[in-house]
Amino acid sequence: MGELIDFDKIKTKKRLKQIANEKGIVYEIYLTVVKYVYKYANTDLVSTSEFLTTEADLYILYGGNKERFNATFAELVQYWDLAPLPEDEVPDNQEFERFPTIGDLCTYIEKKVNKRKNS
Repeated sequence: MGELIDFDKIKTKKRLKQIANEKGIVYEIYLTVVKYVYKYANTDLVSTSEFLTTEADLYILYGGNKERFNATFAELVQYWDLAPLPEDEVPDNQEFERFPTIGDLCTYIEKKVNKRKNS
């Protein structure tokens, strides 16, 4: 059977690459993290009109909801083609300890992307 094509992912990648083109991969990583955080964050706690910095607390943005965080993480793993990840990299019930801020999540993705490029 043929491969399923995720047109939303393709469209998102194209748009974010265009925006981040001059600023590089670090900026693209930040933009993708913010995009997916906005998508799954608790809308009672965060508005898409708010500017999120790398210091933004993920526990607060998700209202402590690990399922919302895990949905964001899954989309980021798919977007950056990071799968499969070892189970112990993000232990269950320790998501917010492992990634307290947006910056921590960006740094994790940047390391994975760079490692993949260098291998």
